[in-house]
Amino acid sequence: SLVCFVTGAQILCTVLLIKPGAWSRSLARILRKLDVEKFSVVGMKHINLEPDVALGLLSSEVKQDPAVLEAHCTYLTSGTALVLCLQRPNAVKKLIDLLGPEDPKLAQALDPFLWRAQYGVSTVQNGFYGSKSYQIAVRDMKLFFPEGLCCAECQTLEEEEV
Repeated sequence: SLVCFVTGAQILCTVLLIKPGAWSRSLARILRKLDVEKFSVVGMKHINLEPDVALGLLSSEVKQDPAVLEAHCTYLTSGTALVLCLQRPNAVKKLIDLLGPEDPKLAQALDPFLWRAQYGVSTVQNGFYGSKSYQIAVRDMKLFFPEGLCCAECQTLEEEEV
């Protein structure tokens, strides 16, 4: 809308899931990176993903190959993940840009400072899941934070019933 254009980028939320194993050894560094990038953490919880929830986070490409699908689901349900709801202007795009490609080797080739280049070891154990669009972020917020978030009420979240 014109109001958003005039006032600048809209403050949005997105979801970052730090996969099992990645957050336990790197949480302080990851939180520092989020702070440097001006993200506010407005929700955080440990979670052991159920297989159906893990399946819902996977892309359609991953779901096409049964062996790859099994590897992803097994890994995502193998331990405790940390789910963060993050807020900042253009949160969804900014987070996806910071994470980089799903394949850490490709991320490393593009930019060694991409988060998956730094924390990922394979396409399965790539360190992070990030909501790929605002619509998916809203779905993820409702899924992982049904009790609500600790951010100041904003019209966007009210409209999305988060």
